[in-house]
Amino acid sequence: MKQLTPALAAALALGLAACTPPAEAPADAPAAPAVADPAAPATPAPATGAAYAPTEALLASTGVTFPNPGGRGTGFEVAFGRPQAEVIETLTQFRGAAPTVSQNAECGAGPLTFATWGDGLQLLFQDGALAGWAAGSGTPRGFRTIKGIGIGSTLAQLRAAHPGVEVATNSLGPEFGADDVYGLASGTGPGATVTDLWAGVSCNFR
Repeated sequence: MKQLTPALAAALALGLAACTPPAEAPADAPAAPAVADPAAPATPAPATGAAYAPTEALLASTGVTFPNPGGRGTGFEVAFGRPQAEVIETLTQFRGAAPTVSQNAECGAGPLTFATWGDGLQLLFQDGALAGWAAGSGTPRGFRTIKGIGIGSTLAQLRAAHPGVEVATNSLGPEFGADDVYGLASGTGPGATVTDLWAGVSCNFR
């Protein structure tokens, strides 16, 4: 099963210390915490004049943690509850590009704002604060949970990481939940793959 890189494992150490509970519930092995480099910037930025497209991120029930693109320090967590303007400003600086922003007033959880940088990962905002994330087609394979589950993982891998996880078919398709991270699969057999993941509030129409 895929192991987290040292930079991303270190990011988890910071994220766990700063996490806040998700606004609403809608998954290879953890590494030892690393000591942060005190000289590393709190919010890493890409090289001058270049957009940065991260290939790894930690997807958690409390937010998303990105590693430092320079390989120093612990990276940073974008935690649920942070103000929308702050999150978008921080990630625009981090990624060197502004997101595409849209709204949907008809979500079951209430009106939501979505921000995406074109890599399959959406950030969901409600009442001016980060309230959820959703990963779909096109999300880098390195965007994974602490248990190593990401888009493209098989149900065999999901069940190995989360013994006893249930996959129930509903109007959305085969759906599962593990450690407050939820998802859909392409089928119910062991070779079926994870097609969608989300945590916090969602805009799924059942």
